[in-house]
Amino acid sequence: MYETLKLFKYEKKLTLLTIVLSIAMALSSVGSSVTLAPLTDRLIARDLSGVTYWLLLTIAFWGVTLALNYANSILQEQIIRKITNQLRVQITDGLNDMSLTDYRQSDHSEYVSWLTNDLDLIKANGLQNFFELISNFSTLIFSIGALFFYHYSLAVIAIILGVLTMLIPNFFGTFMERETNRLSAANSKFLTKIEDLFGGFSVFLTHNIGHILTANVNEESDQQGATNVKYVRNTGFIELIIGLISVLAQMVMLGLTCYLAIKGYFSVGVISSSGQLSGIVFSRLTSVIHGIFRMKTVNAITKKDIKPQSQHSTPSKIDFERALTLEHLNFGYTDAKDVIKDFSYQFVKGGKYAIVGKSGTGKSTLIKLLSGRLENYRGTIKIDDAELKSVNPHDIYDVIELVEQKPYIFNESVGENISLGVKKSPTMLEKIAEFLHLNEFTSLKAMMSEHGSNLSGGQRQRLALARAMAFSKPILIIDEVTAGIDAEGSQQIEDALLADENLTVIMITHTLSDKTRQQLTGLVELGDEQRAATLI
Repeated sequence: MYETLKLFKYEKKLTLLTIVLSIAMALSSVGSSVTLAPLTDRLIARDLSGVTYWLLLTIAFWGVTLALNYANSILQEQIIRKITNQLRVQITDGLNDMSLTDYRQSDHSEYVSWLTNDLDLIKANGLQNFFELISNFSTLIFSIGALFFYHYSLAVIAIILGVLTMLIPNFFGTFMERETNRLSAANSKFLTKIEDLFGGFSVFLTHNIGHILTANVNEESDQQGATNVKYVRNTGFIELIIGLISVLAQMVMLGLTCYLAIKGYFSVGVISSSGQLSGIVFSRLTSVIHGIFRMKTVNAITKKDIKPQSQHSTPSKIDFERALTLEHLNFGYTDAKDVIKDFSYQFVKGGKYAIVGKSGTGKSTLIKLLSGRLENYRGTIKIDDAELKSVNPHDIYDVIELVEQKPYIFNESVGENISLGVKKSPTMLEKIAEFLHLNEFTSLKAMMSEHGSNLSGGQRQRLALARAMAFSKPILIIDEVTAGIDAEGSQQIEDALLADENLTVIMITHTLSDKTRQQLTGLVELGDEQRAATLI
């Protein structure tokens, strides 16, 4: 419960206001029940004017209750919106603090599940449930107070039965937490599998096996549904026990009220109010117990690690003044074999370099190491005197731009895909678009769909290059990005990049033209048996 209460620290004033409104609403609701006693007495006495008066007063109480409920529901939704937004920001900020290596330790669907499924559970079992608890508890207290007004024994018995009933959640807290973890894991697994299946939709379609896709979706849906059924069955059984105890308690209260009325402690009309109030006491008490029960499940979610413990230093600016240096670099994806073996080389600031070699010789691996995408290497990689392992990954990202073969395209405008939401000069963006001939197939305002599936490989690569040019980092690493562009356009782009004296260019290529070769500072040749660096 404490974990849920901590969430409201972001909206203390609004939360206090909604608590006040909930208390006022509870008082008004109990007031409508208290009026039943005199209303019933006037009815028994066949007093029409008295019945009319108390009936109108009851209606007035209900009108106030409904009006307060309407205003409070809007206020509560505003609070929930602000808190869930803040939680999503916190989770995303936590992910931003990760290195790419840390981020890729989990499938991205798990992070999506944090932002969707887990937050939905926090909203339902934590935030909304807290507001319901305040309302139910306030109504419970006022109802017990009204019973005390009629006869102290009614209140005492209600309190005793209430205390006994409220002990129940303590026996099932661990069980509920385990069931919630199971449900959260099932939701995450379902989301991951569905994204995987529909990511390969074209594969199923072009092989005319759409029925396999349907069968897989059905199987995953059924598995998730089975977990939900088990969750409802297990938690529902506990709620059934609580409900039975509540009904038994109400019967005891009704019997006591009838006994006191027979003994003349109050009028017969009080039986109407007492019955109503007793029903409120135990129904709200049951709701309070269920609410406490559900709130315990939020602890399991809030205990999740948003990010792994960082092993990197705090961000600080790296000044790239001399060279990117590799000394005795070794790296392997498994312990059995190294892809990069005892490799040393120096990429001088402002130099232009090409990396060539057959497929599988480690070209892409090398540039991932250079750009900080891979970390578990042996040897050293330094930007000037700063060893990559000892600096924060975000410092590396400020200096090095890696343009991959298959760049990610967002479902946003072309301009947004280039600027990534960072404010850039429209004139600069237009110049970049003109230089890369983006206007031949699109415009800066055109919207991308299906992550750029409506673009050819070469067009996607032009867009990725535009993004790199817009951010203008001192080291540009290119992974065969111009391979999908026609020879004339590719040469034009390479000429422009190689002509920039301040830009350090490192590019993988399978088609090194004579003109490009003549502009290089160095050529790195990777082979199966040896890795030689030849200075041009």
